[in-house]
Amino acid sequence: MLRHASLGGLIGALFGFWSALSPSLIPRTWWMILINVAMSMLFAYGTGHLIGYALRHLARLISLRVTAAARAVRIIRWLGYAAVLAISVGVWFWAIQQQRDVSRTVNLKRHFWLTQIFGALSGILAFVAVLLLIRTVSHAIHRLYTGVHRFITQPLLATSVFVVALALALLATNNVVVRTAANAVAHQMETVNRQTTPGVHRPTSALRSGGPGSTRSWASLGRKGQDFVASGPTAAQIRKVTGRSAMVPIRAYAGLPADRNLNTAAHAVLDELIRTHAFDRKVLVIYNTTGSGWVEEWSVSSVEYLTGGDCATASMQYSYLGSPGAFLLDRESPKEGAKALFNVIHGYWDRLDPARRPRLYTSGVSLGAYGGQSAFSSADDMMSKVDGAVWTGSPGITPIWNELTSSRRQGSPEIAPVIGSGSHIRFIPGIRYIDRDRWGASYPQWKSPRIAYVQHSSDPVTWWQPSLIWREPDWIRERAGIDTNPRISWTPWSSFWQVTADMAIAVSAPGGHGHSYHQELIWVWSSVLGTDHITQAQKQAIAEDLPKTIKGSD
Repeated sequence: MLRHASLGGLIGALFGFWSALSPSLIPRTWWMILINVAMSMLFAYGTGHLIGYALRHLARLISLRVTAAARAVRIIRWLGYAAVLAISVGVWFWAIQQQRDVSRTVNLKRHFWLTQIFGALSGILAFVAVLLLIRTVSHAIHRLYTGVHRFITQPLLATSVFVVALALALLATNNVVVRTAANAVAHQMETVNRQTTPGVHRPTSALRSGGPGSTRSWASLGRKGQDFVASGPTAAQIRKVTGRSAMVPIRAYAGLPADRNLNTAAHAVLDELIRTHAFDRKVLVIYNTTGSGWVEEWSVSSVEYLTGGDCATASMQYSYLGSPGAFLLDRESPKEGAKALFNVIHGYWDRLDPARRPRLYTSGVSLGAYGGQSAFSSADDMMSKVDGAVWTGSPGITPIWNELTSSRRQGSPEIAPVIGSGSHIRFIPGIRYIDRDRWGASYPQWKSPRIAYVQHSSDPVTWWQPSLIWREPDWIRERAGIDTNPRISWTPWSSFWQVTADMAIAVSAPGGHGHSYHQELIWVWSSVLGTDHITQAQKQAIAEDLPKTIKGSD
């Protein structure tokens, strides 16, 4: 392998290996290191090979030759080996120490030595295997072109026929493989969707979809919808924790119809809201789910505790795929589902008496935040239609999020942008930053409508963007992260794969870090709703009691 490899490519691959071990947002598993090492080395090998080829070609053009005594060459070679070994050992120990720092920062433990050894060796083997595969394919393509050229002697025509034949073959293969895989995944997810989570039972309250008198059957809600309507605090639990009178919260939900008509599902949710007299409550929240229809209980239950149950939550399913599958294969359904749900409910709500209708809020976590914001053309449009919103862990590809972040006040960091004076829209990286910016300056009074963007500086879902491949983002350059390693740095291509791998386990971090948003949502919702009568002690009591009400999991 080494004998036939490009020297420039090998030097580049070595740099790629070093950069792959640099810290990112989440402490890594062995397979994350494997992905980072393999992808970084492949890219760096190709880059090094191209640079070496260009330099050799340039040397031939200018007739450049460099000669040296054999002894000098040996000395230079062994000095090079020593330097490579010293740097590699230094990078190895430095990387382990950085992973320890990341682990302490996000409170997620790892076995660093075994993880890095196994991950790095597996990554190198994967790099070699892919390189050999590329050579094999390249050799096969060359043989194919030679065969075509044997029958078609004209170079231009032969090349055209070869390119068209190769493109058709690749297209056919891609369609078969991708469609087969997508159909298999969709079928599996649909099967899971029909299965009730163990320990979850049909609600006995008429104020829950799927319960007595509901227009929606228990089976039609799907697995995540069943988890949602079966979860949540009772009036007695709310009363016990807050010490105040409480009502039974309303939860309206519709699963994905057999014909996948999202407008039908949205109208089914509206029917449930009307049936349960949800528009007589003080607060109505339109909640946008993630891919499989999952609802973040920390967000919904926070509202129910804080309002004494005098609220209703409306939500629906738009896909059978989980969030990763929907993110990769179907980014339109979250947007279409959010638009359908919001437009149907807002259209009915807007016709009601403003003095008697509930205050209208909207919310979503992760892919739900991405889809939910698409119901609005801009931030101004959002503020004109709702009394408030809580967007949690918004993906970096969300258009309104990007527009707001790009227009932030000069001097405010990307992890916590200041929009205007912070009187309506606030980006919140942690509880202590609800009423102040990243540098400690207090915001003016929070006026209605109140829009909150909750995002951890260690959340790779928020910071992942394709542009990581070629451009250093502000959140790395500014070094303003709250729960991130200050030594994190950007490397073309490698950083993209590091953050991509981080996304896969971001929810494994404990609440308050990564893509796990838990207790902080109680304090954020309290500020957005304006529940000043709820004391800090009561909020802490809610945080301790809320997990007991959750049935099922994401």
